[in-house]
Amino acid sequence: MMTTEKSKPQLGYLETISQVLALKTEHLVTEHPAIWQVLEQADEATFYRLAPHLFVTTLQKEPLLAEELEPTPEGYERFKKLIKGDNKWF
Repeated sequence: MMTTEKSKPQLGYLETISQVLALKTEHLVTEHPAIWQVLEQADEATFYRLAPHLFVTTLQKEPLLAEELEPTPEGYERFKKLIKGDNKWF
């Protein structure tokens, strides 16, 4: 029997975020701190540009299930809450 134990939601991003931020994909790991800085400083307009490349997870074990972070005002509010907390997915 599988349990659906949940933990706090975590924000993550797809590799495709490198296209929006004009990063070189092969340097994505080294760009990680810069990506999070952009996310932490993102205003609502920036969020809408980045939203297709963001996701939220609630389970920290496999299978890893992710849900879309919708590019809506509600999605932006959720994004800001995730950014303010210690909810970054690495």
